[in-house]
Amino acid sequence: MYKVAKHIFTLLFLLGVGYNSFGQGRLAPVFRRPPNLQQRVIRQQNSVSRVEAVRESYISQRLNLTSDESQKFWPIYRRYQEALKVVRKKKRLNNSNAQANGTEQIQKELYYESELVNIRKFYTDEFLKILPPDKVSEMFKSEREFNDELIKQLTERSEPVKS
Repeated sequence: MYKVAKHIFTLLFLLGVGYNSFGQGRLAPVFRRPPNLQQRVIRQQNSVSRVEAVRESYISQRLNLTSDESQKFWPIYRRYQEALKVVRKKKRLNNSNAQANGTEQIQKELYYESELVNIRKFYTDEFLKILPPDKVSEMFKSEREFNDELIKQLTERSEPVKS
């Protein structure tokens, strides 16, 4: 009787230890090496290029461009986006904490805002040489809608899931 109880106790002990050890799941490695700078830059460039491709697809679908219009429109549109990107980057750097003089920072902020407006004016004239006014208007509207949807998607992804 003593031997049977000893075997039953050993079996129950092993089952209990095994149950707890398999119930914990896989833990993430403690010392995970973060990706190096080059890998992060490549990932960021890939995600930016994917967003740009989706943006172009969305605008193209909304504008319903002919092949001739499309051939003339996209190079100008890419230059337009690049010009905006350069000014926005300067504007972001101006808003960093590195700026000491508040008055100078305000003046630069206003200058960059006017530069953005000037770029939009210039490229609006360029777009009007290629497209009819209703398509140019639709392009700007499509850009705003795309940006709003992109921001909405990013905020939804960044919010923690509530139970």
